[in-house]
Amino acid sequence: MSSPVNQNQKDKTQVTRRTAILGAGGLGVFGVLGARLYQLQVLQAEDYQALSENNRFNFNMLLPERGEIRDRFGRALAKNRQNFRLVMIPERTPEIDLTLDRVAEINPLSERQRNRIIRDIRQNPKFIPILIEDNMDWKTFSALNMRLHDLPGIVSEAGQGRAYPKNGVFSHVLGYIGRAGDRDIESDTDPLLRQPTFRIGKTGVEASQEKTLRGASGQLKVEVNARGRIVREWPDPQTRATSGKDVWLTLDSELQEFAAKQFATEDEGDDSGGICVIDVITGELRTLLSMPTFDANLFVSGLTQADMDQLNNDPKRPQYNKAIAGGYPPASTFKMAVMLAALESGLIDRNDPIFCGGKIRLGNRNFHCWKRQGHGKMDMRDALKNSCDTYFYDVSQVVGIEAIADVARRLGLGEKYQIGVGGGISGIVPTAEWKQNRLGTGWRMGDTLNSSIGQGFVLATPLQLAVMTARIANAQSAVKPQLVIGQEMESFKPLDFDPLHLAYVKDAMWSVTSEPGGTAYRTQSFAQTLGLEDIQMAGKTGTGQVRGISMTERASGIRKNSKLPWKLRDHSIFVGYAPFDNPRFAVGTIVEHGGSGAKRAADITRAVLGEALRRDGVISPLSTPEGALK
Repeated sequence: MSSPVNQNQKDKTQVTRRTAILGAGGLGVFGVLGARLYQLQVLQAEDYQALSENNRFNFNMLLPERGEIRDRFGRALAKNRQNFRLVMIPERTPEIDLTLDRVAEINPLSERQRNRIIRDIRQNPKFIPILIEDNMDWKTFSALNMRLHDLPGIVSEAGQGRAYPKNGVFSHVLGYIGRAGDRDIESDTDPLLRQPTFRIGKTGVEASQEKTLRGASGQLKVEVNARGRIVREWPDPQTRATSGKDVWLTLDSELQEFAAKQFATEDEGDDSGGICVIDVITGELRTLLSMPTFDANLFVSGLTQADMDQLNNDPKRPQYNKAIAGGYPPASTFKMAVMLAALESGLIDRNDPIFCGGKIRLGNRNFHCWKRQGHGKMDMRDALKNSCDTYFYDVSQVVGIEAIADVARRLGLGEKYQIGVGGGISGIVPTAEWKQNRLGTGWRMGDTLNSSIGQGFVLATPLQLAVMTARIANAQSAVKPQLVIGQEMESFKPLDFDPLHLAYVKDAMWSVTSEPGGTAYRTQSFAQTLGLEDIQMAGKTGTGQVRGISMTERASGIRKNSKLPWKLRDHSIFVGYAPFDNPRFAVGTIVEHGGSGAKRAADITRAVLGEALRRDGVISPLSTPEGALK
């Protein structure tokens, strides 16, 4: 048995060993903790600081301001205006349906809107803002701002929207903007297109000049709290968005508005058709108008079903750009091409008379002149002046369709012009090869006769007719139309017609408007009517037939257009240029189902051509950007 002293000594030894073990263990634990702290606070401090910053800051994409579209004098045709909208950031919205219900208490959301929002959320990354409502009024916008504390993930924005201030008269030219579709996103990698609030050009100049108008995105660094709410912005000048550039057009907005007024009628609303005014030297378009038009602002704010139904059900097709995409029989305006082809061929003596008895016989079919009793003897100049169909029936059989088609194409028909609007057509200048390829049948002489008076297969747009007239007026260069200022243009090719032949055609066109008996002659001259001293014009009428006329109707008397349903009336067509002795502008006008070309289309052309000349001589252009028109 050990003594009390030895036992006490033994106990002390055990306590000391236990203390040492515990102390060593504690030191080990603290050593591990210290090492971990050193790793976190020293070795990995930079990494964790970056993570902390990421949790503290977000980077929002800044949308660029879209460039404006202006006319040749700097007047805004498409501009930006303040736009109040509401967006949702899904990753910051824990209960999407509940949040949408709360929004709807102030700003009602249709089932279609909600379905679109849900679809956008599913199709996009959760950090991408989703558009809830656009073009909000201030009262609703301010009311929602008062409730933002109860709407997690909802952000109110006072951004930029598009506005078209000219009452729709430029809608076909400018087009409109809209959300990028799947095809747009696939073909363009710009991340802006994935922003649901961003808009791109869908049609017209808005689409063709998209890259110029768009600009480039920027970034805004924002500080957020633990709930993701923005508490501070940290703007950086180096990450600002870059605004798009303005696009200038050759158009004169006041002349375009004047032209639109000429299509107005008292009883049937606006006439349907198109008109183009072109500079015969430079090819610059001063007016490019399709009527009736539509309000492009509806596509910005959102078309209702009622709006869409009204546009689609209108028989005058307001959405259709008739100026560049309306294919019409050019009727007797095509006779200049036949006349020039005859002169160039050398097969026809212009002074040789041809007798018009009101019709000619080809096989077992009669081809009628518009004047039932006939014109009597006509030389080439008189035939154009009086628009004698029989003369051109006769001449075309000698000259042939191939020569006529060649001249028509050299005058600008049958060509699709890339002017930056889109949707144009090439029209039709038919040949035997064309008919064989298109219809699988051979060419007949009757096809030539129909073509010689601008009927049958021949189709042209108002733009093409304006180009044809400009080339005749210019007499040297194959003028091409230009719409966007600063756009590279090829130099015009020589027209390569005998100058004497062109001069003869021009003189005959002058007789149409200025000599008694001409189909567009007025007792008051062009200058007297419009108050333009010593200015004369040249032109050609056309009446485009859209229905067949039976032998019975011819025998009893052809019904007047006023007695027919609107869609069965003839098209009214007129082309002209002025001044006659020093050409400045050419015009091509078509009024759908407007009757005789000597009336409605001729009156519109006279007024618009006169106004173009008046404005060109009186109004000085405003300052323009470098490279724009002076």
